Parts: sequence; structure tokens; C-alpha cells
Amino acid sequence: MSSYSARRKVVFRCPFCHSPLVKRTSHLSHDHLRHDSFNCTNPVCSAAFTGHTELTGVASPSGLPDARPTDLPPSPAYAREIAQRAHRMQHSGNQPDLLDALPLPADH
Repeated sequence: MSSYSARRKVVFRCPFCHSPLVKRTSHLSHDHLRHDSFNCTNPVCSAAFTGHTELTGVASPSGLPDARPTDLPPSPAYAREIAQRAHRMQHSGNQPDLLDALPLPADH
């Protein structure tokens, strides 16, 4: 195992020589889009690549009580969870589901 892979998680590998790529620069284009530049760690190959990292949806809401709203849509799994919870509440009243978080007793 090389010393590089022992220190860092390899996210991408060079398509030419299969060596790890390292992110050299990145800049934020807007709140949900970051442009990245990567270089091959093999000095003989030294290929360079560009790409982007994008936030596309909310997978889980913030736990902060005063969290600012976001313009990102809910992810499909999160949207399904919201719909299932609304359906249960509509058809089951206030009966909690086994997997729902239960409120703490008043003495805590």
C-alpha cells in the first residue's frame, strides 16, 4: 500500500494509469455548485482533469430549530418519507409509528 492511499481516501483514479487523483483547486460558482481541478499523482503521467461537485437535493432536514430554508428540492427518499408520514398521520391519527422518534418523558 502506498503512503498516499494510507493518508487519504482516493475518490478518483486516473483513467490513463489508474493512479490516485488529487484535488488541486476548487472554486464555488454558486451556493450549490463547486468546480474542481484534479491532477494525477503519477509524475510520469501527470494528467489533469476538471469536474464539478453539485448539491442536488436535501436528503435529511437540518436539526436546527431556526434553520434557514433552502431552495433545494427534497431527495426522492426524503420526499417519500414525508409522504408516508403524512399518509400515516391522515389515516392513523396521532398513533406514532415504531420508527418515529418518540418524545422524551416530561421528567427529563
